[in-house]
Amino acid sequence: MNRLFFIFLFTMVALSTMQAQKNNYIHISADGGLIVNSERDEKIGLGGTLSWLTVDNLIAPQTNNYISLGIKAINNPYNGGKFITSINNDKNDAFNYLMALAGYRITQQGISAGFFVEPRLGVVFGAGGYTGFAFAPLAGYAYRNFDFAVYCDMGFGRENSAILKKNFFTPGLSIGYNFGF
Repeated sequence: MNRLFFIFLFTMVALSTMQAQKNNYIHISADGGLIVNSERDEKIGLGGTLSWLTVDNLIAPQTNNYISLGIKAINNPYNGGKFITSINNDKNDAFNYLMALAGYRITQQGISAGFFVEPRLGVVFGAGGYTGFAFAPLAGYAYRNFDFAVYCDMGFGRENSAILKKNFFTPGLSIGYNFGF
């Protein structure tokens, strides 16, 4: 019984310390961009990002830098495809990709204010079995936990994707929010 009480007490102290410092954040954003090298009739892509950011206590211990792990999805319909219905169907009407990303956010004044840059690397999975290396840098400005950023998603694969190219480049804009916990 004493062990259980000690574990409970330790957990409560650790959680209250974490909440006071807010070392962890969930980042959610809406992203829109152009698939600039697409051979298809439409180039606009819409999607979003879900990431976990934690204060860097490992690489360069500093309270203004964050390690990030996230997932990003973009849908680029073409040939009459619609943004919602073309996400997961068997028709040849969209270039969809999903990126699993690891990054490092360098901020000016922390997560809630100031300029930031976040280079991210990972892997990309696209429609029709497309896979490749992903590089997706992000730069912007944070104000009261809101992020206003520009990005450029780049995928480098061995096979042609749904846009009829091995590689793709998607510059765009992102608006997000960081929830501290």
